[in-house]
Amino acid sequence: MSATAGPARARRVLVMLPAYHEEKNLPPLLADFRDTFARWPGAPAWSLLVVDDGSKDGTAAAARSVPGVPVTVITHAVNQGLGAAMRTGITYALEHGTDDDLLLTMDADHTHPPELVPSMVALADAGSDLVIASRYQPGAEIHGLVWWRRWLSDAASLVFRAVFPCGARDYTCGFRCYRIGLLRWGHARYGRHFLNQRGFSVMVDLLLKLRRRARRIAEVPLVLRYDRKQGASKMKVVRTIVTTLRLLGRRFVGDPTGP
Repeated sequence: MSATAGPARARRVLVMLPAYHEEKNLPPLLADFRDTFARWPGAPAWSLLVVDDGSKDGTAAAARSVPGVPVTVITHAVNQGLGAAMRTGITYALEHGTDDDLLLTMDADHTHPPELVPSMVALADAGSDLVIASRYQPGAEIHGLVWWRRWLSDAASLVFRAVFPCGARDYTCGFRCYRIGLLRWGHARYGRHFLNQRGFSVMVDLLLKLRRRARRIAEVPLVLRYDRKQGASKMKVVRTIVTTLRLLGRRFVGDPTGP
């Protein structure tokens, strides 16, 4: 089915976790996934893909350490950044999934709750091509994030909505559910420029490129749990701001190339 056809029930759910030095966070996250799908009546077939982006710790072994979790691990020899990990994961999804299958992406640091997956899949089954776990929907909660990071996120949301309105309010959260048919369209439309961001701006760029093709973009309230994350944040805040502003300038004038 193409991204413009009517709604269909997902045949399979692939969950992709870009991971860099997440040895401690992956086991509890994967256990939460196993328990979520076990409790889910009528759950679709599912599997996990962990893209280990050049970790020097035991991330790859940790990804395989939880029994009852169907997982594939792809390892980058060196750290290449979130954009490269997303490119690897989406390429895998396009090669192994049908247009009606779903690709879920989320952080591997256990800050995103797998318990939201059933409601995100339900919205996809109802016709949404892209579902975002949003910090700006009623019922959303944020635990353990410093005030200035929250302020930056709020300011970014206002700017994105003003310049690139698409019905979404959270443009940067990586916890999303994509219909693979929509991603296939993006790959065909933009070619090598589809995923050409190196860092965290890849999430913004994906939304900007897919927003006009998606039949419907929906959001569910996110409960963000930075209080259970182990280890330091991988985001370089100043670099991310500069890269994102440069990206917005390019996309505002309709240039899909470059960061």
